[in-house]
Amino acid sequence: MKITVINGSPKGERSDTLKITKAFLKGMKEEADVIDTMKEKVNPCLGCYSCWTRTPGVCVQKDGMEKILEKIKNSDLVIWSAPLYCYGLPSNCKAVIDRMIPMSMPNQIVDSNNQTRHPKRNEKNARHILISSCGFPDREGNFDGLVFQFTRMFGKASPIILCSEAPMLSVAIASFVTVPYLLLVKKAGSEFAKSGNISEQTMSKLNKLMLPADEYRKHADKTFGVK
Repeated sequence: MKITVINGSPKGERSDTLKITKAFLKGMKEEADVIDTMKEKVNPCLGCYSCWTRTPGVCVQKDGMEKILEKIKNSDLVIWSAPLYCYGLPSNCKAVIDRMIPMSMPNQIVDSNNQTRHPKRNEKNARHILISSCGFPDREGNFDGLVFQFTRMFGKASPIILCSEAPMLSVAIASFVTVPYLLLVKKAGSEFAKSGNISEQTMSKLNKLMLPADEYRKHADKTFGVK
């Protein structure tokens, strides 16, 4: 299986989200080609629509997105590994999403959900997974916008793993809760490799907080010197 990981974290290899992604891949027993979006030169989309008119399927900008688009087109699975920044994607990763317009056709269709969209141009029916994390204990009201964008682009059947309280993944003394969590992520990866899905039971466990919200907030505040 050809897997591409879009590492959308400004922290690169130090990313808490990437720790989760690596656990998922370990469960799948697969290797992946990891694209660090902070190391790639990806300009903002110009909104010129040349990729729909003058050069169908090809962006007029010649930068790092050429390589990224080629990898996405040839992948069986694309894992979007990005932390939550201001309730959405970090700008370096959002630029990649915006520049995916060449992979769509200009005509409009009505899909099975009775929603208007642009059909895909040349992706080989790849699966997409979102793995994201944040520093809040709350999922609702924080991940909503990101989840909407991802499911709108890649379909409601695309698996999503959202980790609250993620900064604990880089705190050694929190291993009593983070190690079991990463083992659950590994199990999710194993299930996906076998069936193409993650079981409801595993997702239910992954959606539980590692620490009670009040206790986590207290520790998080101390990190920034808040009394």
